[in-house]
Amino acid sequence: MKQPIRKIINTMMQTAVFALIITGCQKTQTSLRNSSLNEANTVRAPVQCAGNIPAILNVPKGNKLASQLYATGVQIYQVQPSTADPATFKWVLVGPLATLYVNEDYTNPVGNHYAGPTWEFKKGFNKGEKIVAKKTQEASVDATAVPWLLLTAVDSLSSANNKVTFVQRVCTTGGLAPTSGADEAHLGLYDSIPYTATYLFYTAKH
Repeated sequence: MKQPIRKIINTMMQTAVFALIITGCQKTQTSLRNSSLNEANTVRAPVQCAGNIPAILNVPKGNKLASQLYATGVQIYQVQPSTADPATFKWVLVGPLATLYVNEDYTNPVGNHYAGPTWEFKKGFNKGEKIVAKKTQEASVDATAVPWLLLTAVDSLSSANNKVTFVQRVCTTGGLAPTSGADEAHLGLYDSIPYTATYLFYTAKH
């Protein structure tokens, strides 16, 4: 029983931490990041782009598209010391915090997306399941937005009955790290940058 309880506690703590981060971001942001946030707030709903996915992000044969969902939320960053040079500082991605929707106009929510990266499904084909994945490939399609990604499910971290094998993140808008304020004076500061993306979930063919 210890392992399931630990997982529940970790999930609760993770949710609470991200809630505190968002609250902190809303209360403590200063003029150093107003320009980047204002620009990010102009993001629009993703366009249909399935035909434009770079070949490097192709899902391996033996898998089929099971669901296409639309996400809107934030990419959370924190000012941390550089691992290469502790005397310098940079914005480091902590993780996303977004809601997954069936419709492109962000209606009919079916799940959540947060650090891991993790997707939890409350409705739909993977209802009640959680997928944790690792990045396999990325492609910079739009210089004003976070990269498009191919991610592979990690079975040992996902729920036992998870059906998803691969995830593609495409049609991204916004979400890039702030371009200023990464200095010792702001060490530990969080910033949340709005983004949208389309997530394509694949399952194994049978």
